[in-house]
Amino acid sequence: MVTRAKDDEAKQARRTDILLAARRLFMLDPHQLPSALRIAEESGLAKGTVYLYFSTKEEIFLALLEEEFALLLDEVRDIFSAGQQVTASGFITRYVNYLEARPEMLRLDAMAHSVLEQNMQEDKLRAFKLNLIQALMQTGAVLDQTLQLTPGRGASLLTRTHAITRGLWQSLDYSPLLQEILKDPVFAPIRPDFKTELAQTLEEYWRGALGM
Repeated sequence: MVTRAKDDEAKQARRTDILLAARRLFMLDPHQLPSALRIAEESGLAKGTVYLYFSTKEEIFLALLEEEFALLLDEVRDIFSAGQQVTASGFITRYVNYLEARPEMLRLDAMAHSVLEQNMQEDKLRAFKLNLIQALMQTGAVLDQTLQLTPGRGASLLTRTHAITRGLWQSLDYSPLLQEILKDPVFAPIRPDFKTELAQTLEEYWRGALGM
C-alpha cells in the first residue's frame, strides 16, 4: 500500500509539472498553444511521457482551464460564505481583481470552444463539463442561500456573469498589431480598459438582476 501511494504521488507530481510547464509557456505567447514537445522540454520529460498523462496538447490546456474555473468558484464561494452581508459592488470588485491577477484564465477561456474542445476524447470532454456544472451548481446554491434567491437563480447569475466576462474579453483582446493601430486617440471608444469596462457592465447587470 505504501508503494502504491508513493507511485500515485509521483504520478500526480509529474502531471502537475506538465501543467506548470504548459502554463509558463502559454503566458510567454498567450495567442497560441505551445506544442507537446515544447511542454515536454520545459518540464524535463520525454514527449512520450507527456502523452502518458494527456492525449493531446488541447487536453493539457483544458485541464488548466478546469483548475482555473475551480479556483474562481472557490473564490466566489468564499465571498458569499463570509458570514457577513455581501453587496453586488463588493462581489464585483473582488471578482474583477481576481481575474486581473490571473490573465491566463481569460485567455484560455476565450479559446475553450474554438480550440481546446476541438481535439478531445468525448469521455474526457464530458467529464470536464460535468465537473464544471457540479461546481457551478454548488456555488450557485451558496448564492441562493446568502442572497435569499429562488433555487437555481444563483447559478444563472454566475453563468451570465461568465458570459459577459468572456464576451468583453474576446471583444477587447486585440492582436499586437491592432493594439498599435488603436493607440490613435480616434479609436478610444473601442478600446476601453477591460477591468473598468467589466466592473461597470457587471454592476449594471447585477443591480438590474437583483432589483437594486
